[in-house]
Amino acid sequence: MKDVLFMTFVYEDCDLTAAFKQKKKLFYIYLCILLVYVVVCAACLIYYLNTPYNAPEQTAPKWIVWIASCLFVIFSYIFLAIKYQRVRKYYKLISYLSVGLKAVNNSYFLRYDTPELKDNVDFYVLIMSEWNKKKSEYMDRKIYCDKEKPLPAFTCGDKVRYLTQGNVIVGYEVVGHDDGFAEELEKEKAARSRIGSF
Repeated sequence: MKDVLFMTFVYEDCDLTAAFKQKKKLFYIYLCILLVYVVVCAACLIYYLNTPYNAPEQTAPKWIVWIASCLFVIFSYIFLAIKYQRVRKYYKLISYLSVGLKAVNNSYFLRYDTPELKDNVDFYVLIMSEWNKKKSEYMDRKIYCDKEKPLPAFTCGDKVRYLTQGNVIVGYEVVGHDDGFAEELEKEKAARSRIGSF
């Protein structure tokens, strides 16, 4: 791990605890709203049972429970499926960074691509050109950078040493720059496309 000594790290130790606190906070907010819903339903049930049979006052608690139930189901779907799920996945991503397998690579930076949503987490996409030993040519590789963190300031042709875990960048450093690399790569791709069009 001598390669990662001088890298700029994307994540800090406090990110894991902050993500855990955020997940816990959202869970407690949901429990509070669930408690309010249960109290409203219990109060309506007690009021309904204490009214005379077929009294006109029995319709109000029914309507309150129906409306509260519809609102609670809609809220639960939106809150748990979108908000809580995204926070939970982000926490899972950060917690996995400490135990998952990591790889150090040296590649040339090509360009930034359109941001993507992967496993309910927003990422910037960095396209790196990496040497493939089996094919003996440079291949494009997508590297994901957390959108919650600052985007690394790379320029086309930068030689970057980076640490990834599951294609998510954990640390990086620029070790050089080659202006001719991007031009040479474009010429090769243009030549291949002309050959392929025949």
